Amino acid sequence: MKKKRSKGCLYRIAILLLLGIMVFCGYKIAKILYEYHEGSKVYSDVARDAKVKVGKKQVSVDWEKLRKKNDDVVAWLYSAGSVINYPVVQGQDNKYYLHRLINGEYNFKGTLFVDYRVEKPFKGFNTIIYGHRMKDGSMFKPLVRYDDMDYYKKHKVMRLATPEKNYDLLIFAMSRISVKSKLYKIFFNGDAEKREFIDEIRRVSAINPKVRVTKKDKIVMMSTCTAELDDKRIVVFGKLKARKP
Repeated sequence: MKKKRSKGCLYRIAILLLLGIMVFCGYKIAKILYEYHEGSKVYSDVARDAKVKVGKKQVSVDWEKLRKKNDDVVAWLYSAGSVINYPVVQGQDNKYYLHRLINGEYNFKGTLFVDYRVEKPFKGFNTIIYGHRMKDGSMFKPLVRYDDMDYYKKHKVMRLATPEKNYDLLIFAMSRISVKSKLYKIFFNGDAEKREFIDEIRRVSAINPKVRVTKKDKIVMMSTCTAELDDKRIVVFGKLKARKP
């Protein structure tokens, strides 16, 4: 009798533990889904409030309203036919916006942000933008598809707007590199280093479209994580071409 009672007790404990695990896992999943939803809603509201409109010639943004929400905003990035339609900020370090939305709230999606070391975003030779690749397909998730030439051909030009200018962002390379790669470079000592930088991008790129890039161009490097938990990153490079008003 004692053995039967003991087995029955252990069985009930096991059931309770299993139920506890299921409830905990359900809570974690619900929390993640809620964060995804909230993050998407915030960026949708920001685009609406800042009156972001994508025209044939210009991406128009009410910069005054946008900067009232957050004066760290430096640009707006848009890619037709993808989810990329986000503000870009620059903080005082590369950690703050990693898991904070543009309104400052904690959210795993974070915000697209320029490397804090860049002195004048989009005016120097290389500007680096970081962003997460989210499992719901948002933020920089589309970047992972640029090694597919069919996808590249349909999304080879992004649009970038700053308070001063509108640009086309002509995509010319995509690669998977180490977080310690020398391509995470911002400061260049002369034209020779710039040419070496372009050559290295071409060397490691998974695609080779016919986009001419020279030392006089302004490059934008977009960086996101891989699906694996490793020290690799997926990077997509584009060169800026100013649009006429």
